[in-house]
Amino acid sequence: MPQTIRAVVVDTAAPGRLAIKPVELRDPDRDEVGVRVTAISLNRGETRRALQVAEPGWRPGWDFAGVVESAAADGTSPKPGTRVVGLLPSGAWAERVNCRSHAVAVLPDAVSDAEAATLPVAGLTALHALRQGGLLLGRKVLAPRAGSGISLVSSPPRPARWCGGMCGERSTGPPSKRAALGRSSVVISAPQNRTARSG
Repeated sequence: MPQTIRAVVVDTAAPGRLAIKPVELRDPDRDEVGVRVTAISLNRGETRRALQVAEPGWRPGWDFAGVVESAAADGTSPKPGTRVVGLLPSGAWAERVNCRSHAVAVLPDAVSDAEAATLPVAGLTALHALRQGGLLLGRKVLAPRAGSGISLVSSPPRPARWCGGMCGERSTGPPSKRAALGRSSVVISAPQNRTARSG
């Protein structure tokens, strides 16, 4: 049966337009897993919507990490007690959530809940960008070095490692400009080379 939980809700009368309020969590669907949330992350899109345009009652939150409390009835989810990371269309800033089993992943012991909660949106965006860009070997790529979660996931040497290669970097311009831009030019080289060309 539905249960009452606490969650972050848009409240236009509250300072900052956000408040923690009791809300109803419906029973999970057959392909949904029930998760006790232990960590969340903030993304620009959800935060901007919540603070600027969302209607009263809207519940922000995309990324979360937590512990499975109830497995999906159709048998597609991890077992209760399993640490997971997941992604929701909204509503992750809450004590508990229901999430489609295909949108959660089991966490390895080496990854903390706080670290895991920063991965879904930023990590999937970076992965999608790399897939859209095609094979990176021998190609110059613009690698942002700071300013967003995506840059932390996609900045060198990660793209090279994902491709099985090595990478080098070259920053141009005065130090003040390099620091402000936080970007560098990178060429991904073949793994058998084990050397990097910068250009």
